[in-house]
Amino acid sequence: MPGHEETKQKTSTPESLQDRALRLVLASQVFFFGAITWCVILVHDHAAQNDGISYYAVHHRTLVIAAVGYLAAAIGLWRTSTLFRLGGLDPLIWFGLRVVAVVLVLLLVTPYSGGAFLNWSHMTVGVIGALVQLAISITLWRRYGSLSALLGFSIQLAGGVLGALSLPDWRFEYLLNSEIIFQLGFCWCLIGWTRILPKALSS
Repeated sequence: MPGHEETKQKTSTPESLQDRALRLVLASQVFFFGAITWCVILVHDHAAQNDGISYYAVHHRTLVIAAVGYLAAAIGLWRTSTLFRLGGLDPLIWFGLRVVAVVLVLLLVTPYSGGAFLNWSHMTVGVIGALVQLAISITLWRRYGSLSALLGFSIQLAGGVLGALSLPDWRFEYLLNSEIIFQLGFCWCLIGWTRILPKALSS
């Protein structure tokens, strides 16, 4: 009956806040990792392994692809932060995501190959972003203590340690791999945070 169908549509349950946040996180992360994967397929030489993901933002063949991935992730994180704020998560989490979003943009506009000042600016911004990401993941693990949160943080920490070992001139040149591992761990924890959100906003 037409009237019955109309009533059913009006009373159907709207998409939950959790679902909206999860869809947004997954979409932005797929764009990011898809872009990085494409870059790795195009160029995977010694310089890329030594300089990390940032190499693709200065290489002429991959610059546009990397920029699209970075900007998609930045926009996705910023919009996710808004949903996290609406869902009642504390400022450390949602504001931290905004800091990471800004960091992604700053990494693009401070190419490390542009001289000493830009190189130091790039490294400083990158370290700040990594520390904020770690703080967001540590908070998930400490507050909720799930095995999933511990796994995500452990993956991220392993990537961070490998990255730190790759920075000095110790002939341990796995910065690209370590940064990808680090970001995968953060992505896992970000998905974990979406599950903490309420199903819907309180009226």
